Parts: sequence; C-alpha cells; structure tokens
Amino acid sequence: MADRTYQVVIWGGTGFVGKLVAEHIARDYAGKFRWAMAARNKTKLEGVRSELAKVNQDVKNIPLLIADTKDQAAVDAVVKQAKVVIACAGPYAQIGTPVVDACVRLGTHYVDITGEVPWVARTIRKYHAQASANRVKIVHMCGFDSIPSDLGAHLVATTIEKQHHKKTAQVRVVQGKAAGAVSGGTIASLMGAIFDETPEELKLSADPYALNPPEAHRGPDKKDYWGPAYDKLARKWTMPFVMQGINTRVVRRSNALLDNAYGKNFSFTEAMEVPNAVAAYLGSFALVCVYLVISITFLRPLVMRLLPKPGEGPSKKQQTKGFWNARAIGLSEAAPGEKPVKVIAKLGGHRDPGYWETARMLLESGLCLALQEEELKKAGKLQGGVLTPASAMGMLLIDRLNNAGMTFQIESSSAAVDSEE
Repeated sequence: MADRTYQVVIWGGTGFVGKLVAEHIARDYAGKFRWAMAARNKTKLEGVRSELAKVNQDVKNIPLLIADTKDQAAVDAVVKQAKVVIACAGPYAQIGTPVVDACVRLGTHYVDITGEVPWVARTIRKYHAQASANRVKIVHMCGFDSIPSDLGAHLVATTIEKQHHKKTAQVRVVQGKAAGAVSGGTIASLMGAIFDETPEELKLSADPYALNPPEAHRGPDKKDYWGPAYDKLARKWTMPFVMQGINTRVVRRSNALLDNAYGKNFSFTEAMEVPNAVAAYLGSFALVCVYLVISITFLRPLVMRLLPKPGEGPSKKQQTKGFWNARAIGLSEAAPGEKPVKVIAKLGGHRDPGYWETARMLLESGLCLALQEEELKKAGKLQGGVLTPASAMGMLLIDRLNNAGMTFQIESSSAAVDSEE
C-alpha cells in the first residue's frame, strides 16, 4: 500500500465512541502516528478537537476532514488519504456501506464495531472477493462484539495446537460478572438487525454459519443456546447471552477463513454465567419477555424512549467504574478411549465494556493494521477480504490488548479432564 497522508482516520469523530477513540489517542498515542478525524459536521468536529486539547495540548491542531456518507465523492476524498479507516458511525446498515465501498476500491483497510449480522453478510457477498484481490482488509465487529469471543477462541485453539499438537473440538465462552452501560449504537444496530431486515435476511441470520463462505465445511453447531442450564464444562449455571447470535457467527467465520485451523468439526457456543438455577431460569424468562415486548410494533417506540440513543453514553465516572470478565474454555479432539485436553483462557477488562473498552478494542485493531503490516504478513494472517479480528490480526492483536490493560491470557492447560466433561 502506498504511503498515505494519514495512517489512521477516525470516521464518525463526533459520535460517542468516535470521541472516546480520539481521547484514547490523545491520552496514550499523541505524536506516535499520523491521524485525523472525519465527520459531516465541521462545527461539532471542531468542538471535539477543543475538548481533546484539554486532555493533551499536542492534539489541538489535529486535521479535520468533512464528508457526508450521502456524498460518495466526498467519502472517497477522505478515504483515499488514509491507510486505515476506523469507522465509529452507525447504524452501519444505514450509513456504513459507502465507506466500505470506498475502502475496497481505494485500497484502504477498515475496522468497525457493527453487530449487524445481515449487513455484514451483505458486505461479504458484495466485497469479499474484490477486497481479497485488492489486498484490502475489511474487519467488522472489532468492539466488545466480537473481540473477546473471537480472540478468546483463537487463543484457546492456538494453545491447544502449539502446546498439545491437537485440533480443537469445542470452545465455549462463558461471560462472567460485568458492570457497564449498554451502548445506544449497539441497541440501534441490534434492533435494526432484528426488525428492519427482510424475512430472507432474518432467516440467514438464524443460520449458525450465516457468515461462513458458502463453499466452507459446516461444523456440528445447529442452533443458538436459548435456555437455562448447568454447564458441566464451566461448572456454572448459565443463561443465554444476548449477543451470542453475533459472536458465534464471527468465531465460526474465523475458523473457516483460517482453513479450519481450529478443527474441521470445531464447535463454538456462548452463554452467561449466573449464581444459581433460580437466576438461570428467571434470566432466561426475562430475555424472552423483553423480546416479546419489543416485537410488538406499537410498544417498540415506547421501549426505545427508555433506552440510550446512538451517540449517547454514560459519564466518565460510570465508564471508569465498569468492568467485564469471561472465560474461554476449550476441549481438544481426542481418539476413542483418550481424554481430551482442556484449556481455559481468562478474559477481562477494568472499564465499561460497551463504551470505554469497545473504543479501545477498536483503536488497537486499527493500529494493528496500520502499524504492524509486516508483522501480520510474517505471522501468516490473511492479507485481504472481509475478515474477522482473529483471521486478520490474531495473536498480534491479543498482545496489543494485553498491553492496553485488558486480559487475554491462558489460565490453565491440562492433558486430562474430569469424566463429567
């Protein structure tokens, strides 16, 4: 890729997540790479820059680029100046495609935090072949959805391969205790993915392998996990995790893009840990009730008024008091009569996952593509296409996230498991 004016451009710099990404740069990376902010409203963007200068005076003259996604020529003018676009503005199904289109045509790598499976499926169908041919990396879902799940599974499967020379039969991510606000943008994306798509797209989203290449081998997973259960692998009571319909499809696409590196019959599932059976049943029932309420057309606007809007978010104090924890638990393939290997990875962070940590995950993903191009080539990561965090960046991104204060670490790796598993 030819040298560009900017190594990174933040697209949507006036939104809540966009401002957080810029603040992370101002606080921790000022002067370390060339970057700019882009949005459609110059006055608001100037206001964001003024606020950033209070964090670090060195960013008071950061360049501002103005473009509206309704104007493809203006979008192109911004995108062609960047090595990587960090896209923070959603819902992506409504305003994200012109940016992706420009990146694929103009040779600019791209990362975002969408959770919109139908839209991602559309970008795969429309742009994967061209992006692969142009050696452009389009990497969706680089926030809390779906980096912990995708990189957690990658870490476990890679450990099983390297330490025990086996393929992975299954990985289960169990989301643990967390504190933080739900992103207004995430809510809008989720609602749009459920209620604004065609019946055909909704049917596609229900497919556990919805994001896999059509020619790829299908593994053993049949449906999402919807119900209370005692999980023998985690030794915990669990209930459904609301974002599993996104995260599971990303992990399965990672394995497919990596030529079934985890295992040809690899299975991935996800759930949320709860204290006891009562909490598992009540939590599962509550999720069903919420879905039923928002599925009633005349009630949906009333519910949406009570929820955060895109661009809104918690106070800085609320963000810094947030946290999240999870475990990725994997079992290796095993011959008849042989006990599988069990590997557990500890995942977590010390800030609000939906905003603060999501912004940091997104930034580190963009910087990994922008600053570690040669390392990614040496590591054998895919050089183009509509990719996933694991298939595009893998362990190099895990290292960046650990250095940024998050936890992606192997907790235990044993050559045998209990008979109940």
